[in-house]
Amino acid sequence: MKILQKDLNLVDDYKTLNMDFVKVGDYLIFDIFMKSKGGYLILIEDGTVLTSTLMQKLQRQNALYIAKKDQYKQELNPHSLKYHVRYYQEDYIKILDFLYTINEEIFSNFLNSDDNIIKVEDVTQLIKAIIYLIHDNNRYLKNIMPSFKNSNELADHSLHVAIYAVNLGNALHFTTNKLLRLGISALLHDVGIKKINSDIIDKEEELSLAELEKIHLHSQYSVEIMKHNQILDPYIIDAVIHHHESNDGSGYPHHLKEEEISNCASILAIVDVFDALTNNRPQRKAYNSFNALKLMMKDEKMAPKFNTAFVQLFLHTLE
Repeated sequence: MKILQKDLNLVDDYKTLNMDFVKVGDYLIFDIFMKSKGGYLILIEDGTVLTSTLMQKLQRQNALYIAKKDQYKQELNPHSLKYHVRYYQEDYIKILDFLYTINEEIFSNFLNSDDNIIKVEDVTQLIKAIIYLIHDNNRYLKNIMPSFKNSNELADHSLHVAIYAVNLGNALHFTTNKLLRLGISALLHDVGIKKINSDIIDKEEELSLAELEKIHLHSQYSVEIMKHNQILDPYIIDAVIHHHESNDGSGYPHHLKEEEISNCASILAIVDVFDALTNNRPQRKAYNSFNALKLMMKDEKMAPKFNTAFVQLFLHTLE
């Protein structure tokens, strides 16, 4: 136990702790204080695993406090995510659950917004957490992939693509800033789907040419929504508008080829298709990872669409 503050005139720097957010087995991501005659003392330091014995110790106190500056850490939110990730980094499943929770909140707010508002700062905090995880452990993706949801939902697909993209960008030695821009591009690449009729998106039968043309507009719609939210970085805009371009020129919307396609857009093209293949879709069942990559590398129609070196590197990161 150590004294943090003796001056009781700073009482406003502390707030009563809400015990609803403290559970046995959790790592504390903030210091817990008690009040004494000399000021506020740290009773339990951050980073401590809360055992049943420690919980009993807390429950015997008349009142417990948290530093006012740490109040936001009492519950999982985009700004406290990095602390949860730091302390639980060995618990892959729990961290993945944290990522799903924050991501679902981001997309729920967006999908329920009549004005297509995206909380850009929340997106940034989520991607920073993913970058931290992958920087710290280059086997993180391989460890969590078996626990990914098999989902056709926009939010889940977007999160998977962001994790895959940051993983591949990290293998390509992108700077942290470039990884951040890549991750934001990946998470928001399909937000334009919101503007397309759900009957087309969820259709189980083969799409007509007219329906395909409507689907192809989603990358342009995504850019419109991003610009509406003041996401104007040309690197991000380029990646999103071109994430369906193909090396052989058969993609859309501009039919770019090979070196005309940015590295970021090439990465998104690969991981977008990989996640689509490894999850159920209305028209088919999911492929396993091995068969999905085999299709992407060997199929005569599919293989020419991708940056071969990037696909091979992506495979290497999953081995």
